[in-house]
Amino acid sequence: MAGQFHLEQPPFDRALNGRTLLAASNADTELTAAQSIHSVVTMTPTTGRAVTTATGPAIIAELGEYRVGSTFEVTVVNLAGATHAITFTANATGVTVTGSGTVAAASSATFIGRVATSSTVIYYRK
Repeated sequence: MAGQFHLEQPPFDRALNGRTLLAASNADTELTAAQSIHSVVTMTPTTGRAVTTATGPAIIAELGEYRVGSTFEVTVVNLAGATHAITFTANATGVTVTGSGTVAAASSATFIGRVATSSTVIYYRK
């Protein structure tokens, strides 16, 4: 006999609706709150560049209804051929990046964002 179960609807729709694609210019880039949640950021840097998250409170406000422990992903894709890293950087207000934020040329890295408190977000390198 097959059992029946139901998955709980995530507290925000982005978990089911795909990812936002942001083709960042060849410059240090500060993500908006919406871009800091379920997005793919691509860049072709000609020198070392930084991609910085929005603030923790702004990210949490963008989530709408959230719970501590809610998670989402951001992927940074470095399209440079051989040199010039991108560094995924935490905004100084309410955000932490755990693990290396450096994304080498011709590679990508995914960061899992987790709501830690009502005003802080921690990104973990996957």
